[in-house]
This record gives sequence, C-alpha cells and structure tokens, in this order.
Amino acid sequence: MLRNIPSSALKQLIKLTERKEALMARIQEIDREMVRVQSRFGIPLQNGDEDTPVTVSRAGRRPSIARRAEGGALKEKIMRALRAAGNKGATITQLSKKLGVPSANLYVWFSDTGRNVRGLKKIGPAKYQLR
Repeated sequence: MLRNIPSSALKQLIKLTERKEALMARIQEIDREMVRVQSRFGIPLQNGDEDTPVTVSRAGRRPSIARRAEGGALKEKIMRALRAAGNKGATITQLSKKLGVPSANLYVWFSDTGRNVRGLKKIGPAKYQLR
C-alpha cells in the first residue's frame, strides 16, 4: 500500500504531521494558561476544563450505505411472489408492499429486465402474471 507513494509525498506528509503536532502543543499550552488566569481571578472553570486534554477529532464516518443485493436476487423475489399470486397475478403496488422494494424499482425492473423473462406477461395496467 505504501509502496506506491512517492518519497516526496511521504516527506510532505511528515512535515505536515510535525506542523500539526506543534500546533496541538501550542493549543494545549494556551489552554493551560487560560486555566491559570481563570483560577487566579476566581473565574469558575467550565465543566472538566482542567482535566480534559485537547484532542483533535477525526473526520466523521460516512453513513453506512445500504448494501446492494446479489445479482438476480430481485428477480427471484418477484418470481416467487408472482408464483404465489397464481393466475390472477399481482400489481406493482402489491409486489412493492410484499417485497419491501420501492415501486419505482419494480416499474424499472418490469420495463427492462422483465421483458426478457419467459412466462412473464402483463395482464393489465401495472399488473403482471407468471405462466
């Protein structure tokens, strides 16, 4: 992983890290000085100021991204639901509620992938049947 980083970039990272550490040390010294002045003049300290060291928080984590289903997983769910519906078929709204999939995803699936599925037939507006 580190083999692909040029040495000039590593040197630059080292310099930036040293600068950051120096700035953090200065901030901590300023905090200690503030505590000394506050205590000298009887200014109450905020909760835990004296005991709390200054730390630099890292960037927040990204919200977890919903995992994508394996290829063909949606097709299998749809086929299972249409088999269970029998000859009367099922509407996209019914399938959406039953499968927990947004109806927009199902409309796209039927207009694109569903065209190539054998035995799948449109029997009404947004209603499909598996023969």
